[in-house]
Amino acid sequence: MNSDLFYMQIISMGLLVLAAHYGSRITRRLGIGEVVGQVLGGLLVGPVLLLFIEHRFPVYREALRSLHFFTFFFLSLIAFGIGDEFNIEKIKRTGRGILALTAIEGSITWILVTSTFLILGFKPIIALLIGSIGIATAPAATFAIMNRLNIGGNMRTLLGGMVVFDDLFEIVVFSIVCQAALLMQGSAPVSWDGLFVPVGKELSFALLIGFGVFLLIRLGVERRWLRPKSKRYDTRTVPGPEFLSRLISELPEPSLNVFMVVAGCLSLGVGVALHWRLPFLITAVSAGILISNLYSREIFHSLSIQSSTSIFTLAFFVLIGANADLSAFHPENFIYIGAYVAARGLGKVAGTWLGCRITGQEKELRKTLPKLMLPQAGVAAVEAFYVATVLGADGEVVLGIIIPGLIVFEVIGVLISERALLNWRSRVTGMKAVADEEELIRNGIEKHRILLSSVLHPECLRVPLQVSGQGEAIWELVQTLHSAGMIENPGKVLGIIMERERQGGVTLGDGIAIPHGRVPGLERPVIAMGILPEDQSIPCGGAADELVEIICLVLSPPEPPELHLEVLASIALFLENRDARVLLRHAKNHMEAMEIIHKYSEINTVVEEISE
Repeated sequence: MNSDLFYMQIISMGLLVLAAHYGSRITRRLGIGEVVGQVLGGLLVGPVLLLFIEHRFPVYREALRSLHFFTFFFLSLIAFGIGDEFNIEKIKRTGRGILALTAIEGSITWILVTSTFLILGFKPIIALLIGSIGIATAPAATFAIMNRLNIGGNMRTLLGGMVVFDDLFEIVVFSIVCQAALLMQGSAPVSWDGLFVPVGKELSFALLIGFGVFLLIRLGVERRWLRPKSKRYDTRTVPGPEFLSRLISELPEPSLNVFMVVAGCLSLGVGVALHWRLPFLITAVSAGILISNLYSREIFHSLSIQSSTSIFTLAFFVLIGANADLSAFHPENFIYIGAYVAARGLGKVAGTWLGCRITGQEKELRKTLPKLMLPQAGVAAVEAFYVATVLGADGEVVLGIIIPGLIVFEVIGVLISERALLNWRSRVTGMKAVADEEELIRNGIEKHRILLSSVLHPECLRVPLQVSGQGEAIWELVQTLHSAGMIENPGKVLGIIMERERQGGVTLGDGIAIPHGRVPGLERPVIAMGILPEDQSIPCGGAADELVEIICLVLSPPEPPELHLEVLASIALFLENRDARVLLRHAKNHMEAMEIIHKYSEINTVVEEISE
């Protein structure tokens, strides 16, 4: 082995890890996502550093390229994991609407991007290839934002299903188009009609290899690894320094056993597919689908090995940047990069919006979901590298467009996604109005002053409210409104409230919680208030529960949206008064509480009467 290459591989690995780590920390602080920092870190220690040292250390480029196999390995694991999402039972629970929505969005994106590059004079097969890569969507950055904002429920389920189906759709389309492009590379001309049979054969062989991978994993993974006992495997260590003894002597845990078998079998299958120039992603996905449906889904849960997966992700993206070509960022290519960004962005937004309309998604989802489909990273990047590897000059052109476009979508797409999710949470839950932006509440009150006593009736007061938890409290207040004739179908209303609560409960501090939602069919806002006994409190809220003693349940009609804000703001303003809160906590019954509410509500003047 070349000794220069040997030590340079070790040096390059150290530089890549450090660049990815510190690059991701910087971009995370800037709020544009870790992936961008990892790719930019790779660019810095890859093509940028090569400009200065390649004449002195020409082996450095070879060292970087020798590590590039890892990106294909990790992408194969991702594709294998996507196969789990096509478990038949899971698809039944998800619903056909997501499949239809994804098909509409993916098709429109593919058509728009392909058409754009046909107009720009690209070969049809290359335009189709760029269009197929444009379909892929990256979920990581968006889901990180959703976790930080504590957003779940239908939005999270719908986005998760769309991203997975989107990537599978993209993998299938890309594999077919790429195989056609490979066949057209020969010296003899190939007609479009003559492509169908050979492409079909290659897809069939890829599926056959995937079936072989499934059999190997099925035989290699033991059932006892998938449901490990509470007592861990023997982890006895030899005498000596703690780190060294643990490093060299610990026995693998069940999840690591599963990972080694899956990684080994998958690498064999993908390597064979790549050797025969078959669509390797089809091999990985088909193996995952077979494992999920014919063996055990527990395998996929076992693949997450503590912090190891984050290390794989870091290495994956930094290698993408390190193997990029700086000539792709040449001003001559900007028109193509701009065209890709514009066409894909329009396709994602318009396609998702149209899909939401056709599948009957609610208005708030139609406003937000299209913007969440913009980020793009891993799958698209590795496919672009694969194309550059097997298609030569045409593939390099594709790579030069996709990698800069990917960086644009990861920066701008993440920013747009975060803003869209903040706006969605504000419209759906009112959290921004009530909890995050008190100034907005006060501005709303100045424009439309509403008396709390004009929308809260004595029969909707529960004093004292004897409950032991948040869910029970909400259900008791829903039942109170139903008994008072304010709402119909309490079960449906409870579902709306709890869906909203899963996004993060609204607490104002000082022992106050305001669960709320917008209920179709209501003609006007209705409120129910519960006051716990003096010596009791219950936890309410989102990720960080707070103890509360006063709970206001607010229901409003969907339109006009500002009406919901006005009612929430009136409650927030009323309960800011410490004297009112203290007196309410000491109220003996609902009539006494109502007198306190009337007294302290008179600080506002009714401009808009809504209780008629």
